[in-house]
Amino acid sequence: MKFWQRLTAALMLSLPLLAGAAENPQQVLQTATDTLLSRITKEKDVLKKDPNALYRLVEENITPFMDVEGIARRVMGQYYRQANPQQQTEFVRVFKQSLIRTYAKGLTSYEGQKIVFKPYKPGSDPKKAQVDVDVFGTTGQVYPVTFQMQLDKAGKWKVQNLILNGINLGLTFRNQFGSAVEANRGSIDKAIAGWTPDTTAIDATKDGAKASAK
Repeated sequence: MKFWQRLTAALMLSLPLLAGAAENPQQVLQTATDTLLSRITKEKDVLKKDPNALYRLVEENITPFMDVEGIARRVMGQYYRQANPQQQTEFVRVFKQSLIRTYAKGLTSYEGQKIVFKPYKPGSDPKKAQVDVDVFGTTGQVYPVTFQMQLDKAGKWKVQNLILNGINLGLTFRNQFGSAVEANRGSIDKAIAGWTPDTTAIDATKDGAKASAK
């Protein structure tokens, strides 16, 4: 996984749910990001030595802050409607585990790189928000990140999707799941059992290739 992708993963773990609907999602995100990255810096040595501690930190910071079930449903796409309740529940579980594994790899990559939040511009729908961030690489290259957020029924902001350097992760993973079902001759069970998000398309981007982890 490329450096900028790991750093973005660390960013993603910081998304807040403790704020109410009245708060600016950009301000909430920036405050939570600063707080979490400070913790990552302080606990870096422990997190590197203890994978379980790393996974626990991810579990604590990612599960409540994302609409995991909603994202998993959209990743399944048309197959979600075809799946039975047990299959739907199992994919949410498997998808959550894949997120934890993926983002855990990003926590120890942060070394104080510059992160700039762009001014927030509310959209026409007060229940949806887009927060744009620039992540600066070690050689000065800039990687744009867009957090697509939405208010849940409790009035908490949750992430619905993430766009990394122009790559729509939700759409990318949905295409991958569809391909997995086809490769398994229409078996949703086998597609779920073998699910592992493929980040090759993201790593292959021009900018991502320039930011290989050292």
